Amino acid sequence: MATAPATWSREALAAAPQTYFDADDAMDVDGVLAHFADDATLTVQTDHVTFDRTDEIRRMFTDFFAASKTIRHEIRNIVVEEAAGKVSTEQGYIGELQDGSLNDMHNC
Repeated sequence: MATAPATWSREALAAAPQTYFDADDAMDVDGVLAHFADDATLTVQTDHVTFDRTDEIRRMFTDFFAASKTIRHEIRNIVVEEAAGKVSTEQGYIGELQDGSLNDMHNC
């Protein structure tokens, strides 16, 4: 059974992406997972993979953080659809992996 969507204010929806990316940039797995329902599905479009439920999502972030030396996101644009309880972002991601590879990506 899917988790019932929460009713969030426009302000809460608009703030959620920043708290998510702050946790991501701090490599805080628990902080990141606080943004997901237990039955969530996460698709990483750039890698063409999907993770189901928080145990798979936790494993993905744990592996990603272990492979990363630095992670930094910058939200460039945000769209909030309060009536539907949805928010979307356009952001930049700059990171360095443990192997020295550099990433500079533009994502939505």
